[in-house]
Amino acid sequence: MTVVTTLDIAGLTAEEYGRILDRIGVERRPAGGIYQHLAPPIDDGFRIIEIWDDAEGLERFLRDTLFPAAQDLRIQREVVVTTRTLHNIFVPRIGELSELADQAPGGPANRAKS
Repeated sequence: MTVVTTLDIAGLTAEEYGRILDRIGVERRPAGGIYQHLAPPIDDGFRIIEIWDDAEGLERFLRDTLFPAAQDLRIQREVVVTTRTLHNIFVPRIGELSELADQAPGGPANRAKS
């Protein structure tokens, strides 16, 4: 069953977030089962919002990929994970998402410049 997950990561900086993404290579080799990844900053860190095929795929990704990468980089933060069944999704401008993601402040085009 398709799920939406939220990871609230206290104290995570934009630089650390970028290092983790670069380490696991999700933009070049996305994990099987993921549909969407959003990363807005919150008052003390980042909130990661993702849509997955199922909770098992998400849990496998966290256990086998994300958490080990953060540990290897010595980035240890409190993470609160919430998973809910997806009720609805509406993406009227889907053709524009690739450019939006690439040009976002933390997107691949801007990380490559820093």
